[in-house]
Amino acid sequence: MRNRLVMFSGILILSALATPLGIQAGGGDDSGVHTVEISAKKYEFTPNVIRVKAGERVRLKVHSADEPHGVKLSLYPEEGKAKASGLKFDSPDTNGKVEKNVDQVLEFIALMPGTYEFKCAKLCGMGHGKMKGKLIVE
Repeated sequence: MRNRLVMFSGILILSALATPLGIQAGGGDDSGVHTVEISAKKYEFTPNVIRVKAGERVRLKVHSADEPHGVKLSLYPEEGKAKASGLKFDSPDTNGKVEKNVDQVLEFIALMPGTYEFKCAKLCGMGHGKMKGKLIVE
């Protein structure tokens, strides 16, 4: 009985130490992901300029503050005529998909340096066309 108590106590101590170190059960390690939270409201994104590094895995979490909004990212940089997409999405169908009362999460790898425009993915009123931002891959 004493051995079980000692082992259980040891497990509790290791669990308490592992959580602050970023170690999670089930291998849910996000240490290699650059996460950016974006607030969307009529007619602006905050932040509206996002900087990441080429080769980096990026997760954009878009929260609508007033009504459903979403982000639609251009797959090609503004500069030049790239023949291949500079952003590789884990789930391409999430780019521009807006669901009511659900935060949008886009996850991708920023493959190619350049400036990528993003805009609101849902018609939100008279200023909708001005609701834009830039993803800069350095």
